Amino acid sequence: MKAARGASEQFARELSRAGGVEQAGPSSEVVVEHVRIRRVPTWTLGVGVLTVLLGAGVGVGAEVRGPGARVEPALENAAVLGRVWGEVKYAHPALATGAVDWDAALLAALPGALAASTPEALAATVGGMLRTLEDPLTRVVRDEPVVATSTAPGPLSRWVGDVLVLDLDRRFANVDALYPAMSALEPELARARRVVIDLRVSGGDAATWAEMSLGFLERSLVAEELTAPAERFRVYSGHPVQWGPSSGGYSASVETRLARRFTPVSGTPKRSVALLVNARTPLTPLVLALMSTPRTRIVAQGGLDESSAVRTRTLPLPGGYRAVVRASELVFASGASGLLADVTVPVEADEGDSGPAFQAALRGVRSGTMGTRTRASASPSRPGSTLPIVSTEALYEDPAYPPEPHRLLAVIRFWNVMRFFHPDPKALRDWDSVLPTFLGPAREAADARAYTQVLYTLAARVHDGHIFVAEQGQPLRALAEANAPVVLRPIQGRFIVTELPAPEVTRAAGIQVGDEVVAVDQEPVALHARRLTSLLGASHDAARAERVASLLLAGADGKHVEVMLQGADGRLKESRLPRSRDFLPFLRPPPRDDAPWKMLSGGIGYVDLRRLRAESVDPMLTAMKDTRGLVLDLRGYPQGSAWALAPRLNTRGATTSALISRPRLSAGERLEERFPTLLPPGNGPLYRGHVILLVDARTLSQGEYTAMMVRAASGARLVGSATAGAVGDTTNVCLPGAVCVLFTGQRFETPEGQTVQGVGLRPDVEVHPTLEGLRAGRDEVLERALSLLNEATAR
Repeated sequence: MKAARGASEQFARELSRAGGVEQAGPSSEVVVEHVRIRRVPTWTLGVGVLTVLLGAGVGVGAEVRGPGARVEPALENAAVLGRVWGEVKYAHPALATGAVDWDAALLAALPGALAASTPEALAATVGGMLRTLEDPLTRVVRDEPVVATSTAPGPLSRWVGDVLVLDLDRRFANVDALYPAMSALEPELARARRVVIDLRVSGGDAATWAEMSLGFLERSLVAEELTAPAERFRVYSGHPVQWGPSSGGYSASVETRLARRFTPVSGTPKRSVALLVNARTPLTPLVLALMSTPRTRIVAQGGLDESSAVRTRTLPLPGGYRAVVRASELVFASGASGLLADVTVPVEADEGDSGPAFQAALRGVRSGTMGTRTRASASPSRPGSTLPIVSTEALYEDPAYPPEPHRLLAVIRFWNVMRFFHPDPKALRDWDSVLPTFLGPAREAADARAYTQVLYTLAARVHDGHIFVAEQGQPLRALAEANAPVVLRPIQGRFIVTELPAPEVTRAAGIQVGDEVVAVDQEPVALHARRLTSLLGASHDAARAERVASLLLAGADGKHVEVMLQGADGRLKESRLPRSRDFLPFLRPPPRDDAPWKMLSGGIGYVDLRRLRAESVDPMLTAMKDTRGLVLDLRGYPQGSAWALAPRLNTRGATTSALISRPRLSAGERLEERFPTLLPPGNGPLYRGHVILLVDARTLSQGEYTAMMVRAASGARLVGSATAGAVGDTTNVCLPGAVCVLFTGQRFETPEGQTVQGVGLRPDVEVHPTLEGLRAGRDEVLERALSLLNEATAR
């Protein structure tokens, strides 16, 4: 998993700095030099911001109704339509070629769904959308009880003149009774030149017995070498990236199951066959093979239903209706797909010997004229030779504020992608209710800003630290065009200044490490942070707090931000700071003061993995070869050194660094691929000292995988707090208005099977920095790590 490559690295760096927390209000004011000093009642400063954030609902950003709120019927109808649309989008074979504009079908159907006042009207709208596929199998049907006829079956075989008639609509007590009955038919079949096989099953389990009967008769029924059609369906391995690079290797493909070939018993005479079928007939490979030859006539009572021969997906609709969606197709040797009957009679027609179906079958086998039946594609507009493609989502870039149907399309598209392709079901929680809940705000969004805010809030409903919104290719454009030259972290429930990347600017403003932010642009920080919380995704609360902190002072490029801070002396100071893109967390380079490693007292080495590059691993280990232990600082985003570093630390002889799981969508059915990822081989001397990793919620994505590799190789202990819980390689989905959303594409576990996605790596020794320690210039996490190393090496 090399998620730090190209644009993915830039995205992940942003995600490695999260955060958010809290409070305060003004009172009396005096002016001191360049800074305004305020004194406020101390009780207003004691409320933890983290408490506010944990109680913040996601509805803050876009006024989205909370769980359990009543959704108007029109939006529920649109959600029903959107679910069916998504099922077709990722399952139906016709969409593998790009010849069907499925977005257009949804956009055309949405007004009807919103206006539908009855289940019948909604079913008609869904059915109209499905008819654009020109596939009779993909349709809306009404649930009807299957009533099995109680008429006693006639004889299993009989002769009508020179025609042998087999009636397979029957039940048997057990398989032991079935086998001798089928064996008794072989002598009759051996001499028959004309055969009618009645497969019009009556319901219940009759279809199962008919299918088993055909299995026993395979060799006897085949009079020439026949090949059944193959089955073709779509397969996704994760969600293919829509914009930019990805290291996940996600793909979409078309899989063809190998066709079956049937060979006759030597000496079997050539014969004409008529198959009597209905909607419940099991279209087994043998039946399909017989259908493929011109010597077979197909007579359908009530139409030929392909559903028993292919895979389908079924979605319930209100009012007892169902949407049936084709998920695979038959492909004959000629390249054609689909089935047609030679003769079709009404379903209510007489099924007896004098009925039109049976008479048509007799005429066919006796005349020797098998008709002019041809195979027709399930979608005539889609030639069988069209090359399958991975279609990219239409961005509908102009305008940035899409019309209402396109805004609804954005919510439906995103919802379906998460439903099928997010690797962590826990991240989606009450996802089914999210679709109708967000269609309302998208419909009501009055301008581009409101629409974009809906998408941010929707994306934040996915509990995933890789969730990252980019507008017109610009990350977090609506929230963070630029940032102030101050690094904030959530410490003990407050937003605290921890770094000053531009000290010349912040010194003039009187800002110091350890200052607490209490207001931003004259708004209490708790309210400001709560709004950001509703717009930023994260895997867990601590990671969300870090992410909010990283963007707390962000805003429009070139516009100053007014910040009120409280210093260690308790006084408040108000500063006006410039914003610049250079200070954005995902663009700001790691600190560079000297080499990324140094020797500490007591023979302990310290390595800053935020700065160590792969080419520096060998010289670093050469310099550290005689140390008693190493502290590897991963409290930030690394530079891709893990693949060179972990093999040099592999004293355990480990081979596996992680277990990966990703969604596999096969013919519309969500499955899971699971495979190990291996540690690369080493090519240098091993470092055998003790190893400790410093981690916290800024340890994200490649940072977490680096920790997993190093720990698997060396048994390193983790000191600090839980990591961000967003470690799988990313992919993305693009939405109308040229908005793309990054998300985790596959789930990582430790080699022992412990989940990392959504919860993070848990430290072996938990240590959190304190405000007192920060103001005193201490690194309490590093101090605890050094103490542990000294204890370990003293034994």
